[in-house]
Amino acid sequence: MTPDNIHSVRDRLDIRPGKLFVDGKWLEWDGPRFDQINPTINAVIGSFPEAGKRGVDLAVAAARRAFDDGPWSKMPAHDRKRILQRIIERVYAAEEELAQLQTLDNGIPYSFSRNSRASGKAAAETLDHFAGWADKLTGETYPQFSSASNMHYMSFREPVGVVAAILPWNVPLSMFAKKVGPALACGCTVVVKPSENTNLAVTRLAEIFAESDLPPGVFNFVTGAGETGEALATHAGVDKVSFTGSTAVGERIVAASGFNMKRLSLELGGKSAGIIFPDARNVAAAAKGLMALSSTFLSGQVCTTPSRAIVHQSIFDEFVHYAGEQVKSVRFGDPFDPATTSAPLINKRQMQRVLGYVASGLQEGANLVFGGDAATDVPGNGNWVNPTLFTNVNGGMTIVREEIFGPVLAAMPFDTEEDAIRIANESEYGLSGTVFTTDVTRAFRVARNIRSGTIGINGFASVANAPMGGVKRSGIGREGGWPGIEAFTELKTVNFNLDA
Repeated sequence: MTPDNIHSVRDRLDIRPGKLFVDGKWLEWDGPRFDQINPTINAVIGSFPEAGKRGVDLAVAAARRAFDDGPWSKMPAHDRKRILQRIIERVYAAEEELAQLQTLDNGIPYSFSRNSRASGKAAAETLDHFAGWADKLTGETYPQFSSASNMHYMSFREPVGVVAAILPWNVPLSMFAKKVGPALACGCTVVVKPSENTNLAVTRLAEIFAESDLPPGVFNFVTGAGETGEALATHAGVDKVSFTGSTAVGERIVAASGFNMKRLSLELGGKSAGIIFPDARNVAAAAKGLMALSSTFLSGQVCTTPSRAIVHQSIFDEFVHYAGEQVKSVRFGDPFDPATTSAPLINKRQMQRVLGYVASGLQEGANLVFGGDAATDVPGNGNWVNPTLFTNVNGGMTIVREEIFGPVLAAMPFDTEEDAIRIANESEYGLSGTVFTTDVTRAFRVARNIRSGTIGINGFASVANAPMGGVKRSGIGREGGWPGIEAFTELKTVNFNLDA
């Protein structure tokens, strides 16, 4: 792989300097700009506006006008749905280009960017799911409660208002769809901000939305780093923040939301556990699966990735053996090469952060089985860290307590079912997890006792029509299905006195 290969894809896609989209118009930004760096070669791949407070003020004002005065929230549901369906068809048509842009964004292997739940096609399917709710946002009527009056009650679902949708860099297409889809279906207006690390694919989605029949101000798009994100998350004109990212940033959003009681949907960090019982159907497959999740695809840069393997002591050595076999299949390199299995880490800072966690594990007495170093034999100067497995760990170690967001798995043995549950729950996080067993009764018993917003049995995947989210420091609220729609509405109760 050479830098020329990445740049040739960039040139073929005709990537141009980014703009802001506000109130139905693309703005030629006269303020500061920043460069986006491709993590595979650490070279500039694009230039984008740093919207800052000024750009955010413009976008929120447009969204505010469109919500308060515009037709979108008051439009008949069927008409709103038809507009969204036309957008969705264009997203389907652009799925190949979107996948290529996402690979340029974060180095995700193109085979995954095109064909996984992170793909443009999956984003279109998610948007389609939420658009289907547009004409199904019903309230309720209530029986007369008391004979003291002839008062009757009913409730309505109304759009929450102006939504700030702040996206992470690992799966930008998927996160765009999970936030923008339900917001628009419910009649909200939105201001979208992608991560400063990954603007290309979301810009293309913004172009598709900009070319639609959405009224001006309903959809707005800004780019920028921390200053821009903070200005958007704390803006007095924003009614709801939907954010996916680090727990530290999520905590600041919670603290800042109180002054106008913003509604919040926060999907934050995870330290998920994969529990393997000795009666698992295939220990080799379970071991390889857990190791693959942290070493292929996005190289552990997914909040739901199991980063703690809790393995019955009778099969622990077998687990370690098969985990080592899995990493032999890992291939770094050109993300457009079908043989490449794994993404680089998003930037040099994240690579050094991951290597810092490795160093802390060694310092605290963990046993490094393999990996733990930067891969230096990959052409292109990318941010590659070899898949890493630690044993001889305990719940007090930094590598077990904190989210690393890299290809690092910590494995620890257990004796009884109660031990496995206790170890899994010894975490500040509670986003996801997986239980491997052929005992159906045990599977449900353990799944119900793990303090986590989602849990898989013999595997794990998230889909658009089922809720996904965390407990404890892993977040607030759910995305997906009816809960993902409900989060973008307010419930209004109307009562009628029929004797008046």
